Amino acid sequence: MSSAKYASRLVELLQQTVDRETDVTGARVDTTSALIGPQAVIASLSLVSFIADAEIMLSEDYDLDLVLVSEAALSRSKSPFLTIETLAAYIAELAGADS
Repeated sequence: MSSAKYASRLVELLQQTVDRETDVTGARVDTTSALIGPQAVIASLSLVSFIADAEIMLSEDYDLDLVLVSEAALSRSKSPFLTIETLAAYIAELAGADS
């Protein structure tokens, strides 16, 4: 499956997280929304919740049982958690390895 398909669902999930866990009204997210760092659209605790929700969504929607946060993910020179785009590409990479 392409990373674009995952990115679309991740944007929906992140929007739900932003709506639920921030005080910002009308904030819109897209594939370039930062997940970590000073420009992040959610706080670090919300990111943990988002990642857990993403793992559940991947299992339920795509029958993928992936662990997104691992030593391998955290030791990469470019974090897969920078944006929705990088996370979706990482998921597509893991899904390819999983099949």
